[in-house]
Amino acid sequence: MDSEDIDFYNPDRLGDLLFIFHTNHKKYLNDLLSQYDLNLVQVLCLLRLCEEDDLCQRDLSDGFYLTKGAITKSVKKLEENGFITREKSLKDKRQHILKLTPKGRNIIPVIEKINEQWENEIGLKNLPKEFYETFKKITFNAVELNS
Repeated sequence: MDSEDIDFYNPDRLGDLLFIFHTNHKKYLNDLLSQYDLNLVQVLCLLRLCEEDDLCQRDLSDGFYLTKGAITKSVKKLEENGFITREKSLKDKRQHILKLTPKGRNIIPVIEKINEQWENEIGLKNLPKEFYETFKKITFNAVELNS
């Protein structure tokens, strides 16, 4: 999205601003992550697996509000590139348990640094804590409306 495209959106509508924000965040991250052969969806998977090992693909798709197809594609690429392994579940042979490899664990600090760099560059660190609390509340309200 170029700066001239912003004129198409109404800056008085929060939805338009959120779309612009998300689109540019995604582009920034994807541009920097491409040197590691990663994209934003794959990074979300890696970060989630770093927080909680032994998840299945369904856990990821449900938790990120993404399609099973998007998660399957990302997981396949992460496995091909050596960031994760997939093992048959002992509880349910139809499922695969996902685990980070050492390569996957080693990329986490790089990912965090890239995101922190973005947050610093756009000024997120300068926003008051109340902003985050309010934004978190309305985000969860939006989730509830769609549940």
